[in-house]
Amino acid sequence: MDRVKAQDETSDEGRGSESERLHKAAPDLKALAIALGLSQSTVSRALRAHPGIPETTRSRVAAAAEAMGYRPNARARSLATGRAEAIGLVFPLERLQLPETNFVEVLSGISTVVTRRNYSLLLAPFEDDEAAVLRKLAASKTVDGVIITRPLVDDPRIALLNRLGLPFVVHGRSEVSEPFSFVDTDNDAAFERLTTLLLDHGHRNIVVVNGLERFRYAATRGKSFLRAFAARGLTPQPGAIEFVSMTESTGYETAMRRLDALEPPTAFICGSVFQARGVYRAIAEHGLRVGADISVVCHDDGVRGISAADFVPPLTATATSIGAAGEELALMLIDQIEAGTPVTMRRILPFDLILRESVGLAVPSGGLPKAMRAG
Repeated sequence: MDRVKAQDETSDEGRGSESERLHKAAPDLKALAIALGLSQSTVSRALRAHPGIPETTRSRVAAAAEAMGYRPNARARSLATGRAEAIGLVFPLERLQLPETNFVEVLSGISTVVTRRNYSLLLAPFEDDEAAVLRKLAASKTVDGVIITRPLVDDPRIALLNRLGLPFVVHGRSEVSEPFSFVDTDNDAAFERLTTLLLDHGHRNIVVVNGLERFRYAATRGKSFLRAFAARGLTPQPGAIEFVSMTESTGYETAMRRLDALEPPTAFICGSVFQARGVYRAIAEHGLRVGADISVVCHDDGVRGISAADFVPPLTATATSIGAAGEELALMLIDQIEAGTPVTMRRILPFDLILRESVGLAVPSGGLPKAMRAG
């Protein structure tokens, strides 16, 4: 028994000394910088994938760090920089609970950049009082900056964050006069292009299944639709724009109601692929064919699991990547934080108009739905 115990103790001591040797052998930032012949600041920024460092240098530093077993000391770096090296994503809790949402794609894009830049990401959901969450984050110093989403036409959060002095980036734009950084899709041009496409095919009775009007992106899309008509000297049907939530059920309910009208639309513009899926279903239940009887177009954010290309028939859409928008948001915020001075940055992401089989020439009376409208 004593011999076994002694062996165990010897083994424990061996493991302990080996651990100590490895710990002592692990290089710090200074040792890594000396080995590479670079300054510590250059090595530090290269490890955080800072855009100011050439890709060749970043790759060289990353390879050396891996070979030497270097692991950054987050606490030491935080003390040296005076930063938490963390950003926050503030969002309504319902966005995680909805079965139809683009939130996961945004989060994926943000997470990709946060990981690459050696930052942490704090998720800060709220139910009612978002302002209280923002104040708490600013006071606690747990994050260096925040990303906020779904800006209103006149969004009070922007003025609040400027007063708090907390760096922030907005996913989308607002009509406020306060300075702010943002990443947005070119909603103005996207919906104007979709409307113009339908007008070119002879459509005049067009229904827009839009988002909720209080959000700036939806209000902008509505204005773009009207602008496209005005450019042709035309006026859309009264109540042509429906401001509803971005779900399949609202697309379905809106299309069912509109197709039952005395003068049904000949075309639909949908704000999301989810809404478009509901519109397709309503058209089929009216005994009509998408593309031949009723035209449908939409905006496609590139949400995984549902693609405009996979609709039957394939759906014409303006396409962007919401995941790429998430990456741009995180990059912009981290660059702003590391700049150390307030900088207003703006990025409007382009879109592609992808023509598929869901658009055809206008057919009078909405393709003669339900019993040829004679019944």
